[in-house]
Amino acid sequence: TGANAALDPDGFNLRIVPSSISWVFLSSLRILPPITTQILTLAPLTTIKKFKDEGTTGKATPLPFAAMLVGGFLWGIYGRLTNDMTLMLPNVTTIGFACYYLVMFARYRHPQTSLSLHVLAAFVVIITVISATSVLPVEDAIDMIGEVGCVQQVVMFTGPLAVIKTVMRDRNTSSMSAWFTVATFLSCSVWTLYGAAITHDLYIWGPNALGLVAAGAQLFLFLKYGLPPPSHPVDAIEGVPLKSVATE
Repeated sequence: TGANAALDPDGFNLRIVPSSISWVFLSSLRILPPITTQILTLAPLTTIKKFKDEGTTGKATPLPFAAMLVGGFLWGIYGRLTNDMTLMLPNVTTIGFACYYLVMFARYRHPQTSLSLHVLAAFVVIITVISATSVLPVEDAIDMIGEVGCVQQVVMFTGPLAVIKTVMRDRNTSSMSAWFTVATFLSCSVWTLYGAAITHDLYIWGPNALGLVAAGAQLFLFLKYGLPPPSHPVDAIEGVPLKSVATE
């Protein structure tokens, strides 16, 4: 007939398209997810630069960075167990950058912000999963990692919403990262399609669909309150804008 189903996880044609278009669509879903993962992994660099410029993490939370570290290990192992290189390989760089972000967060951490608890929780999850994987049958290990990974994805993508009360009270989005939000929206979009159309894996498309909703909520906050105004560098000890110090 010259046509086939673009999305057909259960043997039912959800949409009939020309075979060439279907092939391009499905092939792109094997290429785009790792690319968007790298974009998402690099997105916090703008936040780290802000920490450096201001000399403090301010009201930011380390939760997304800790969740990113856990996710790198979880989904890297999950990809290895399921022989899914599209899922496994991009998480190698995720682990490295997550460690870097946590180190930089620790360097510029606001005195009232807790970091040790987040790092401890991350390592407990990682060690527990690695230990369980070494003793469980492969299928059981896949299910366990998939379930824990779903929780991790939701925590990572909804982490910025932890400051939603502050954003709405101050009518200011300075405690959120616009770049990270956009990168999350793009990454969750393609991984949702990948999980539904390529692997037919609920553990992949499920949490990413929820992450897509969370990213949409964060985008709404940016649309409502706008981007945060540029701030002047802050003295790391006194917390005084350097520009003010220089002009006094």
